[in-house]
Amino acid sequence: MLYGICSDIHSNATAFEAVLQSMKDNGVERRICLGDLVGYGVDADECVRLAKENMDVCLIGNHDSVGIKYESSVGFNPYAKQAIEWTQNNLSAESVAYMKTLPYICEENDITFVHASPLSPADWIYITDLEDALDAFDHFTSRYCFVGHTHSPVIVASRPMAIPKIMDEYEYVIANTERLLINVGSVGQPRDRDPRACWCLLDTETKCVRLIRVEYDVLRTQDRMRKAGMPAFLIDRLAVGR
Repeated sequence: MLYGICSDIHSNATAFEAVLQSMKDNGVERRICLGDLVGYGVDADECVRLAKENMDVCLIGNHDSVGIKYESSVGFNPYAKQAIEWTQNNLSAESVAYMKTLPYICEENDITFVHASPLSPADWIYITDLEDALDAFDHFTSRYCFVGHTHSPVIVASRPMAIPKIMDEYEYVIANTERLLINVGSVGQPRDRDPRACWCLLDTETKCVRLIRVEYDVLRTQDRMRKAGMPAFLIDRLAVGR
């Protein structure tokens, strides 16, 4: 089975469409979105529609949760707060209804999918270092666990009786004794100094995971955000991936 896993779309329909085309070009058979369809950008309804029409599984992320008013934006920085308030005021009833059906976590075929961490999925815990990764490995039993939330792609491998190791490469074949924690990066707002959209391809036959970067028209997205009055900080960061 060829899985295509993406996350953190953040109301960037141009980037999402580019990733969906890349998945098609790579022969993906099952598509998974790890959440955060909305926030930061201004294509909220369009991204929800694209997810509804194209994803086999879609999870809820923290921006989605605030966007549909499951929780407040307290704790969001001022830029994120302004964007999510715009989202709340512009989401259609149809989009809200769909997002309210999204689960926090999904498990299938020895794979765990979650937006933030398998350690208390609804608490939006960030996995930013090896200590966080070690905690995460303790809270899933599957061979693979795919996460998003940090907007930075990374593959972490764990073997019995060994400390998890961050892999330097973006393509990795799992060994017989290993388990993998894979952050699939962000489609709509990468933060690893690479502005290209990111998604992950899993081949369950070859046991290979590959993080794939996709060019998209950043200027087009920035123009829509500018016209909607989004903060310059959110607009400018898309061009530099940070």
